[in-house]
Order: sequence, then structure tokens, then C-alpha cells
Amino acid sequence: MKIVIFAGGSGKRFWPISREKNPKQFQQIIDDKSTFQIHVENHQKMFGWANLSIATTEALSTTVKDLFPEMPLHNIITEPTRRDLGPAVGLVMLRLAKMNKGHEPTVIVWSDSVIGNTKNYFDALQLADDMLTADKNQLIYIGEKPKYANENLGWLALGKEVATQNGFKVYEQGGFQYRPPLAQAKKWFAEKTHLWNTGYFVTTPDFVLSEYKRQQPKMYAQLMEINDSLNTDEEYETLEKVYPQMESISFDNAILEGMPRSQSKIISGDFNWADPGTLYALKQFLQKNPDANVIKGKAFDYETKDSLIYNFVDKQLVTTVGLEGFVVINTPDALFISHKDQIPKIKDMLKDMADKGYKQYL
Repeated sequence: MKIVIFAGGSGKRFWPISREKNPKQFQQIIDDKSTFQIHVENHQKMFGWANLSIATTEALSTTVKDLFPEMPLHNIITEPTRRDLGPAVGLVMLRLAKMNKGHEPTVIVWSDSVIGNTKNYFDALQLADDMLTADKNQLIYIGEKPKYANENLGWLALGKEVATQNGFKVYEQGGFQYRPPLAQAKKWFAEKTHLWNTGYFVTTPDFVLSEYKRQQPKMYAQLMEINDSLNTDEEYETLEKVYPQMESISFDNAILEGMPRSQSKIISGDFNWADPGTLYALKQFLQKNPDANVIKGKAFDYETKDSLIYNFVDKQLVTTVGLEGFVVINTPDALFISHKDQIPKIKDMLKDMADKGYKQYL
């Protein structure tokens, strides 16, 4: 089994902790480690360096090498520029297939999330490995049993139950939705018809590439042009020319939405998975109870509750009075204050900042 950890995201929803040159997956936010470090260490112990690859950008590849110098360089797969996950996943699958790994079960993992129950998780991967050994032409989602109605995550609809194996239930995939309205999330949670979508999946590169050929013929032709140049003197030039021309589209829109349900399965489990993907989600992940504050650095919270207060400036004291449900982040060059309900607007704010001459703060 091969593991690919994607670590090329920009982490805009985590600004100002996350920056273009040092995005959230590399920030030490859990026990003085980054989510990327935790993922690499856990998967390396189970599968070894030879079976572990990192997908990232050229700009971030140095960070990966510095953190884990023992990782084989040919297992760091880089994209010359960000073109969303449609092209990125295609490029990774292409490179694995080129290394004669196209038939092997491959796990896709996102580096900005967390797995608490690694035993259950690795047991689920073993089940997925067995399922793909029996039928390589399928894609298997890893679904987390929801802990509450969370409108900030993706949800997987459970189709027909098809098996119970090794303590896990396996379902047909019945659809998925990213960030449903809270009322919808509450309904799904109460009726137990959906799981949280971790975004992790297990498949084979050959199968995924066949879906690119079927669903995205133009992108597949571009991938094949890149493929013809791999391991030749023209590889760098071709990749630099072709990849930026590929459509910037999510993998969900490019491939997953059009994949036959008969070839999509879900393994349901309790992996203690969490996605501290936004600043307030980080607070929820670290909090002891919903009213508790989560504080890092020099801060004094007076009559304040349900707030995240991070101060990265040693010579300054951050104080708050009477706040509820706020995020306060103080860094050496930027101070960010927002109510939790406004956090989704960060991406729009950063775009406006860039348009108005503040790119140096991104």
C-alpha cells in the first residue's frame, strides 16, 4: 500500500497564522508539532519511507526536505504552480503509475487534518487494501462517524450497506455535500444517514487515471503529454509549459462527482478525526468545553468566553474584555480580530487585501 500526503495548500482560512511561505499544515499547533509532522511520523512508522510520498509545490518542497531529510527525494512530488486538486491529484497518480505503482492500493491523505485513533484508522486502511485487492477499479472513502452537527465540514451520504468486515461497516456511496446549512447538518446527524467526509480515500492510480480519461479528456491529454516527458531531458520544460495550462478545478468536481456509485464505497469508523481547518475550528479542536477559551502566548482574558486568543509577540500583552465567540490573533506584522461567524470571509478579505496593495502580508 502506498500513502500520499498532500501538503501544498496555502491555508488562507488560517491567516494570519498561516502564510503563503509557511502555510497552516507546517504550523506547530498541536503539542509543538504541525499536523503535517504528525501525519508523516504516523504513516512512516506503519508503512516505511519507501511507501510514503509527499505531494506539494516547488516552493514548499524545501520545507518538506528540511523537516524530513531522510525522505527519499523521488518521493516528493511537486507541482510547478497551484492549479487546485483536479490537476494535482492527476499528476500524483501519473507519477505513481510511471513508477509501475499504478495497480497498487494508494491512500490519499490531507496534511492539515488530524487522526486521533490511529489503530482504528490503520485497521480501516487494511480493510480498504483487501477490498482493492479483490477489485482494483473502485474508490473507497474513509468516513468519520459525526460527533455533532458541523456545518463547516463535508458530509457523505450512506447508501446501501454492503458488508460488515473487521468491525467496520461498508456502504455504497450515496452522494456528498461540502458545508451544508446547519439545519441540514442537524437533520443528518439526528437521522444518522451521513458521515463526516474526511476527504481521505483509497484507490489505485490506474483506476483514477481511467476516470480522468473518461470524464476529463482534455486534462487527460495534458497529463499524457506530461507522461511522455517523464524521466527524459524534456520533463522539466514540459511540466512547466503544460501544467499551468490545466484547468483549475477541484478533484471533487473533476472526478468524484461523475464517478459511478457502483465503484464508490464508504468505510465507516470512529477515528477521532478532526479538521482544524479554520481558526475557530482550531479552537473547537483544542477546547475543553464550548465556553472555554483557548489561549497561546501572553494574554489576559477578562470576562471573555468561547474565544481563541493567540499572541505570537513576546513583548506585547493581548487583553480582552467581555468577548464571546471571537478570534484574536496577534503576530509581529498583523493583528486579526473577528467574530467566529465571520471567519468564512477571510478568503474574500485576503483577495481584497491583495488587490489593494497588501500582498506582502499574505
